Amino acid sequence: MLSCRCMLVFLVCTLSQICAELCRSPCVCSWIPLRCPPGVPLITDGCGCCKICARRIGEHCNQKYLCDHTQELTCDYSTSSNGRGGTCNYNDNGSCDVNGKVYEDGETFQPSCKLQCKCVDSGVTCIPLCSEDVMLPTPECPFPRRVDIPGKCCQEWTCDVQQQYRISNDIDQGLPGSALFSCPEWSTEWGDCSARCGMGVSIKVTNQNQHCRLEQQSRLCMVRPCRGRPVSTDGALCIPTLLSHPIRLEIPDCISINSFHLRFCGSCGVRNCIPNRTVNEMIDFQCSAGLIRKLMMFIVSCVCY
Repeated sequence: MLSCRCMLVFLVCTLSQICAELCRSPCVCSWIPLRCPPGVPLITDGCGCCKICARRIGEHCNQKYLCDHTQELTCDYSTSSNGRGGTCNYNDNGSCDVNGKVYEDGETFQPSCKLQCKCVDSGVTCIPLCSEDVMLPTPECPFPRRVDIPGKCCQEWTCDVQQQYRISNDIDQGLPGSALFSCPEWSTEWGDCSARCGMGVSIKVTNQNQHCRLEQQSRLCMVRPCRGRPVSTDGALCIPTLLSHPIRLEIPDCISINSFHLRFCGSCGVRNCIPNRTVNEMIDFQCSAGLIRKLMMFIVSCVCY
């Protein structure tokens, strides 16, 4: 601590001595008007005496001959051996200037409620605070869009019921805008079942609908029941096992009206046995709220991988 104080006192005394040597009293200024290079401002020297041209990048500077602060230049004394002068250089303290406000290196800030930013080595990196998810159209919500919610910063997804109603009316009334047009088929493969056992959901994206719009479709799926041990099979193939008795399918708050003989994928030992070929069928369910129809996957063959 004592050595630090001594160093500080020495530095103050040295600077005071240099200023006293550079700044003579009374002021003696040249009577010839100064003409600075284009873009270089005319400023008052560090002694508060005469007008000088601000020093530019790489030029010699000291307490009297100041650097061009409009270019964020400072006098870098690290290039001087005796401390009596330096070189004009950019202010490299890692700070960031955003919309007129200076943030220190490593400081985190929010320019808006939708962004969180951090100043890192004079650069700014930002991450969004609002969700960037995409809501694909579905049969239940064919026209999703983001809307502003009062009192909330981030927009939220909602179904554009009015747009759906307008298009439905056009189709019902046979307006010219609703005429049939060529729609090249585009679909992804059905995704894996969300559950390894019991009832799950499989999803794909397709444009096969009356508006030729990409939408997300889902189907119910059951690879194997969760009760009992899967049937082991030898070799590289897993043979689908046919359930010996018909069962009624169950989903939350609903049960199928009919019973079905289901095929399930067995086991491949350490490998996975998954559906290879499937077919889909619409199933009627009796729910507490009434009748509904759901698309269900039925297994035809399985494969090991």
